[in-house]
Amino acid sequence: MVEVASHVARRVRLAAPVEAAWALLKDVPRWGALYPHVASIEPYGDDAFLWQMDPLGPPGGRVSVVYACRYEADEATRTLHWTPIPGVGNAAFGGACSVEPDGEAATIGTLRMDARLQVPAPSFLAAVVRPTVSHEMERMTDTFAERLSHALDV
Repeated sequence: MVEVASHVARRVRLAAPVEAAWALLKDVPRWGALYPHVASIEPYGDDAFLWQMDPLGPPGGRVSVVYACRYEADEATRTLHWTPIPGVGNAAFGGACSVEPDGEAATIGTLRMDARLQVPAPSFLAAVVRPTVSHEMERMTDTFAERLSHALDV
């Protein structure tokens, strides 16, 4: 088993008022569906969701990532924080996303995400697996930012 730690940070300008961006951000299943390869996002208790991703990886080595997070929305700062729920799935995601006005009709969104994934691969492949998974996380986050921007175009 290879453990992969990944950190992603993005800042994106959204062509929507901050109220519209914040309403979307508080709706975890709605914005979560914009992330690539999401198979499902299901309620998992109070303020928590279970995420299941489509299998990813090379043929014969595809991995389904499963994890759960608890979410807390801070209305005063328009920040959504999430923390991993230990013992659920093969990954742990934590992070935060916030929005702030950029004039009257635009918003700046900031995303920070830390992930730990368990990849079923022999340890001697760690030097290949870790950068490959980190690169894929970066690529998927770029796609998410593009989709989020399009979802909020007004």
